Amino acid sequence: MRDWVFLDVGNVLLDEDRLTWLVLSRYAAAVAKVCPEVTALDVVARFERKLEVNVRWPLYEAVRDLLEDEVLTTVWDETAHEVRARYHEVCPLIPRAAAVVQNLSSRFELGLIANQGPECRDALARAGLLDAFKVVAFSEELGVHKPDRRLFEAALDQANITAARAWMVGDRLDNDIQPALDLGMRAVWIRWPNRAAKGWAGDDDAARAYLSVIERRVECASSGLRATLRSSLTGNAFAVVDEIGDIETALICATPDSF
Repeated sequence: MRDWVFLDVGNVLLDEDRLTWLVLSRYAAAVAKVCPEVTALDVVARFERKLEVNVRWPLYEAVRDLLEDEVLTTVWDETAHEVRARYHEVCPLIPRAAAVVQNLSSRFELGLIANQGPECRDALARAGLLDAFKVVAFSEELGVHKPDRRLFEAALDQANITAARAWMVGDRLDNDIQPALDLGMRAVWIRWPNRAAKGWAGDDDAARAYLSVIERRVECASSGLRATLRSSLTGNAFAVVDEIGDIETALICATPDSF
């Protein structure tokens, strides 16, 4: 009986950097209307400072003192609508994703565990990937969002397996890796220390600065892992890779010393 591999979607199969930059840029544009002296680069810097103190919603905290609550809500609602309308554009397929899914499907049963909605299901179907996944656990369809363990448990229930028979592959330690390990799953963290490897290097200075911020946070997270997880992980429970093409090898050969 084959083991299962569950994949996140954002920054695993689809590149979400353009999406998250779009959100930040829309807030930066709203800030510029009321504070012309605050540039998009300034907003990126404010965003990084909030990331450094690990607030739950760093972009919101970065601009909340510059925008009225009503404006904050309006920008969020309008941007969410724009993202859904432009989903295929702002969340393109990561290069090599299709080939990796095909290779994995020859060795493992595949599923998805992701904070996504119906537009993501449509995007994967259009890319010819959706049928490769026997279980699809999307947050908007099930009404529960990662890191809530119930989303992971729902996927395991659909697959009719125990956590020990499953891997979780994701790009976020908080939403993907830690909940999976807590349940007894094995996990692979895709770090993407070079964000451009996913296909987008930024269209202007502010976008490139934003990508650099994300890369710095990945390096900080990697250092934190060495300090907090290395001594507690045993066997082949956990591995770290830099990009999607490394997943298959990690799943076969993973050890705590892989990072």
